[in-house]
Formats: sequence, structure tokens, C-alpha cells
Amino acid sequence: MPDASASGASSSQNDASARNRREHNQGNQERKYTAEQKAAVLRIRRCHPTAFYEILELQKTCTDSEIKKAYRKLSLLTHPDKNGHEHADEAFKMVSRAFSVLGDKEKREKYDRYGTDPDSRFASAQAQAAENPFAGFSGRRAAGGGGGGGTGGGWGAEEISPEEMFARFFGGGGFGGPFAGFDGGPQFVFNFGGPGVRVHQFGGPRPRGRPRNPGQEEPPSVWSNLVGYLPIILLLFWPVISSIFSGVFSSTPSTPSMVFDEPHPPLYTMERTMPHFKVKYYLNPADVHSYSQSKLSSLDKKAEVVLVQQLRLKCDNEMAHKQQLRNAAQGWFFQDPEKMELANTYDMPACRRLNSLGV
Repeated sequence: MPDASASGASSSQNDASARNRREHNQGNQERKYTAEQKAAVLRIRRCHPTAFYEILELQKTCTDSEIKKAYRKLSLLTHPDKNGHEHADEAFKMVSRAFSVLGDKEKREKYDRYGTDPDSRFASAQAQAAENPFAGFSGRRAAGGGGGGGTGGGWGAEEISPEEMFARFFGGGGFGGPFAGFDGGPQFVFNFGGPGVRVHQFGGPRPRGRPRNPGQEEPPSVWSNLVGYLPIILLLFWPVISSIFSGVFSSTPSTPSMVFDEPHPPLYTMERTMPHFKVKYYLNPADVHSYSQSKLSSLDKKAEVVLVQQLRLKCDNEMAHKQQLRNAAQGWFFQDPEKMELANTYDMPACRRLNSLGV
């Protein structure tokens, strides 16, 4: 007959094991993160999605090893499994995207050349067209996406998630295989619809007219060539034309100077309040004496944009200085505790004010 005490102990162990499994499946109920992890997430999310060097905190002249080192540091700092901040996932994806471009030799060359995302076919083709307007009118047909025209292989030829990239990077393998090539894909199609305008496809052969005599092709006329070039001509010169007409028919006065801090200079005696932030700012009455009430209301909204721009610039400088203090505290062989404490307690009022504004 089994021992009752042993049976009770076994039952208690099973209950504890089941409770541990439930707690494990539910995940961490309290998402935690350090001040450094929060600062990294906020800094990265303030960057433009395609500002890849800025996201990884690198210069344009950086080496492959520096790119790899920066990705290793920031991916570990922003990975959602390590960082409980609510926006850590977005920051981690931005870091992985920046690494997927700068870590690939051909993608990085295209990014450095055109300043656009090399995987965005329209943006890349538009940049190439602006550089060489007549490059797309050759007689060759662009290679298809999967028909053997690309260089094949590489991370650029397949869709890969940030988590898969993270696993590949930290699982070994280095840069040998994943960055072997780049699939450029097919050229984009640029259509101008509407009455009286032909539709033309870049990268493909020019449609031919019916020959007048059998066996004899009709040579293209000057007018047909001009109509064929019309889309790219409009694409290149439309910004210039629009800027000329906007300068002729409208005159937008410059934004008057604003003061956001107390105490304000003596001349800035007009007090206004921003509609969204509810923050006061000050103007020189002489600068806005001709403004109507609606124009002043628009100026209040503009003041919010100017304030955020100034605070972001100051916050970036504060974060850069704090990083310099941390680097100085690391030392060559040993960390200096006093210097590291000074770096960790370095006050960043602009960043703090941005957070208070919810930006």
C-alpha cells in the first residue's frame, strides 16, 4: 500500500511545477528597463527611419567591424527580451533594418550614393533617374525579380525578420555568406495617365509603330521621342517650376523669433500659449504687429514645432556628452567608478522636457 505522506509530497510538487509553468507562460508581468535602455530607445525612435548611420551612431566613414560592433551593442540594448520599454520592439526593428543595409556592401554603396533605402525600388529608381535621366531608355529589358538577373544569395535577396537577423548574427557565421550579393530586382514602372499623354515604361523596349512598307520599319520621329521623354522631363523640372510660380504668386513672411525660456529678453513682451502643449512663449510685438488673429493662431502651432526642434537638438547634444563621459569612465583596462557615477547622474534637461511633453 503506498505511503500517504509520499503521495501528498508528490502532489504538492506537481502543483508547484504547474504553477511555475503558468507563471513562465504568462511572461514577465512587470516590464523593466534601465535608464540606459530607455535612452537608447528614445534616441533611436527620434531618428528618421532611413537615417541608418544616425541610428547606429556611426560616421559615414565607418568600417565593417565598426558596423558589426555597433549592431551588437544596440541590438542587445533594445531587444524586447532584454528591454521592457513599450517602444523597444520598434527601436530594435530600426536597428536591425539599419544593419541589414549598412552591413551589406552593395546596399551600403547604393545608400551612400543616393541617400535612399536601396530596397525601396521606387525611391532608388527615382534617385537614379535624377542622376542619369536617359539611363532608362536603353534597348535592354530590365531583369526580372526571380529570373536570374540578380546576383543571387545574400540577405538582400530574401525577406528576413529582425529576430532571424539577430539569431543569425549572434549564432555565428560572420559576414561571409549573408552579404554575398544583392538582388536589384526589376526596374520600376512609371506611368503618366490621362488624356493626351502616352504611358511609357522605363527599362523596357520602345514600342514600335507599324511599318509603312513590308520589311521596312518606320524610323522614330522627333515628336515621338519628345513624348517618350516627357515623363522624366516633368519629374526633373517640376520642383523648379513650382518653386518659381510659388515665388511669383505668393510671398510667405519668415517666422518671427520666439523665446521659450524664462526670464525672457526685455523686448519680448507679448505672451502667447501653444494650443497642444499649453506652454507659454514670448514674441516681440513689433514683429507681429500686422498679424491677424488667425495668423497668430497659426503661429502658436508653429511655435510647438520650433520648440520640439530646439529641444531635440539640445537633447542629442546632451546624450552625446553623456556617452563621452561614459567612454571616458571605461578606461583602457578598468572602469573608474567615480567617473561612471558622474556619467550616470549627468543631468539632461532638454531630454527630460521632451519626455514631459510626450514627444
